[in-house]
Amino acid sequence: MLSMTGYGKADYKGKKHSLGVEISSVNNRYLEFNIRLPRELNVLEPRIKEMIGSGISRGKVNVSINYEDYGVGLDTLVLNEGLADSIYGQIRKLRKKYGLTGEVDLGHFLSFPDIFVIAKTPDLEKKIWPSLEKALAAALREILAMRRREGAHLKKDMAGRIRLLLASIKTIEKLAGENRRAHKEKLSRRITEMVENSAIDESRLEEETAYIVDRADITEECVRFRSHLEQFREALKTAGPVGKKLNFILQELNREANTIGSKAASADITARVVELKEEIEKIREQVQNIE
Repeated sequence: MLSMTGYGKADYKGKKHSLGVEISSVNNRYLEFNIRLPRELNVLEPRIKEMIGSGISRGKVNVSINYEDYGVGLDTLVLNEGLADSIYGQIRKLRKKYGLTGEVDLGHFLSFPDIFVIAKTPDLEKKIWPSLEKALAAALREILAMRRREGAHLKKDMAGRIRLLLASIKTIEKLAGENRRAHKEKLSRRITEMVENSAIDESRLEEETAYIVDRADITEECVRFRSHLEQFREALKTAGPVGKKLNFILQELNREANTIGSKAASADITARVVELKEEIEKIREQVQNIE
């Protein structure tokens, strides 16, 4: 189990260049990247995403890459000679046609923004990617280790809370059994008192009483609640991303808790249901950070 929170950092120092990589992640519904890298390395962004995505499947991932070249750099500033020749020729033509004076100087050329062009280093991926890949791999190992440690803590905490929920639902089932008998007896007495001076059908009275009591029965809800707890436990043992599945199970647990609370005819059970919902909410907060 992995948390979505983590941090990893790695550096690479070679003879021609050095690289610094930082990767951090926080919880997010989907996998989202925010990559900051030198403009010269923009072409490598798809490979960076692919590599990080091989280890991280969910979360907002921030990647920062610093690059330092010890030589001439990745890009070279080159004179656009064709444009320069054209500018020079057109200025001379203009001067001759209109009888203008003055020499052609550097300012005429620099007024054109495209007089210089940036020549990209050929085979950039072959020259930079191997060292960047090493730095990324080291940073990725570090962040995954941190996410794994945090995931283990979250798993332990949630497993403990699931045990509390199981103990609570057992108590609720016990209370429900006791309250069902007491509720049936109390209801029968009240109905008998209301019609004691009238002739009543004892069989029909028993049926109606049982029907009313059954409507307040929470046995099915408790069984489903137990089933969802078991599903949650099994999901905790599952390798890989389980955050979305855990969140769905919690929704079902909360739904059953609400039904139990609405049907229960007991203050004791209602109090226990409040405790159930509080624990479910605590688990839900933890699950929001699970990949």
